[in-house]
Amino acid sequence: MTAVVRQDCTGLWRRTLLIEADGSRDTGTDVLWLQGDTAYVDSRGFAGVLTQRDSVFEWHRDIDLQPPGEFPDVGSVHWDGDTLVEKGVHADYVEHWVRDSGPVEPCWALALTSGTDRGLLVRVGDRFGWACTDHVVIGAVGDSGWSALDIGVSGPHCRVNGVRWDVQRSEGEVKL
Repeated sequence: MTAVVRQDCTGLWRRTLLIEADGSRDTGTDVLWLQGDTAYVDSRGFAGVLTQRDSVFEWHRDIDLQPPGEFPDVGSVHWDGDTLVEKGVHADYVEHWVRDSGPVEPCWALALTSGTDRGLLVRVGDRFGWACTDHVVIGAVGDSGWSALDIGVSGPHCRVNGVRWDVQRSEGEVKL
């Protein structure tokens, strides 16, 4: 087992295996996780910031379209070859993640607010993730999802889908 450093996780990940507490296995559900420097978007309907303490990762869910779970999203992680293996700390599960090939630059994120709404826009290479209070999408820069976002950035403000957002936090150099 090889240790994982959060900075090595930048990119688009696909879940290839989920083993639940009862031993059931899921290899068919298409789950994507786009990881920037710290910001991430997960296709299951949540987004936020990833932190690491030793071999334990915690996915803080700043935006979550699902009701809060019983436990925080915390997993012990290690490499098994090119596969990132995550084992639940508070819940009994195992997930296997494989990173898609492709560039990881540019890499940036904007944590946004508009009134009481929150948004998170993450770009890693030719991929993007957008999460807000009513939907989550992961796609390719240049596809219809990216074009539909109609993004504009000006100082401490950002426009996404025609809505003006205030930039609360940013990471990386924003390059549209």
